[in-house]
Amino acid sequence: MQLVNVTLDALTGEAVLPFWRAVLGYGQLGEDYLFDPVRRGPGFGLQQMDVARGGRNRMHLDVAVPHELAEERVAAALAAGGRLVSDEHAPKWWVLADAEGNEVCIATWVGRT
Repeated sequence: MQLVNVTLDALTGEAVLPFWRAVLGYGQLGEDYLFDPVRRGPGFGLQQMDVARGGRNRMHLDVAVPHELAEERVAAALAAGGRLVSDEHAPKWWVLADAEGNEVCIATWVGRT
C-alpha cells in the first residue's frame, strides 16, 4: 500500500491554494492540503518556502509508505541511481533526488498528528 501526494513549494500558500482547489476540483483539508472527493487522484499539498529558490524545482512528489517499508524504499531508490538530499526529518520523511536533481520525499506517518 502506498499513498502519492503532489506537493508544491509556495511562498504564499493562501494565495495559490484556491487556484489549485478550483483547477483540480478538490476539497480542502486544513490550510495546506487538497483531496480528491472521489478518492481516485493523488492528494495535493503545499509546502511553505521562506524565500524563493532559483535553479531548483518547486514541485516534487511525496510518496507515503508504511513505516516498516520506508528504509527499504529509500535504499531501493539510492540503488537505482538516486541520491540522498536530506534525512534531517527521518523517520517522518527523507528527501531524495534523481540524477537530474528532481526531488521526491519518502514519507511515513511516524510523528504526525
